[in-house]
Amino acid sequence: MAAEDSKAPRSRVQLVIGIIRRGDEILLVRESLGAGGEILWSLPGGGVEDGELMHEALRRELHEETGLLVGDPVRTAFLMHIDSERHPSALAAAFEIDEWSGNLTPQDDDIEQAAFFPLPEALELLGELDSATQREPIVGYLTGAVAPGTTWLYRNRGTEETLVARW
Repeated sequence: MAAEDSKAPRSRVQLVIGIIRRGDEILLVRESLGAGGEILWSLPGGGVEDGELMHEALRRELHEETGLLVGDPVRTAFLMHIDSERHPSALAAAFEIDEWSGNLTPQDDDIEQAAFFPLPEALELLGELDSATQREPIVGYLTGAVAPGTTWLYRNRGTEETLVARW
């Protein structure tokens, strides 16, 4: 019986990420993302709650983190499947959003600021993310180095992040 208990399934983490553009600018949020708790810039997004579909979670998370009201996604930017010790088999999906309204007024206490940046400056800020899992898919997509809809598979153990496959 003890062996069966140790194989009990753990809850799976599902994340959604939004890409909002204003002309040649990209919306970023500033929050504690660094390995040592550093405040860094990244794309807005967060967890899918039980009973939510991805597009519902995306609208909720983007409203909480930016204050904006957003429409449904128009395309999948990229997918990530991450196996880590803390979150086995986590899935993250990033989506482009074309329709949005409102003012940048973050309502999430974890978000220090939300702002639009010209793409070159946004890429520089995103390049400061110390996790390859957080950085590579975002920068690859925004620079056009990888095709929209690319799937990234990572296995993370301790501080080692390994890109297992990408297609």
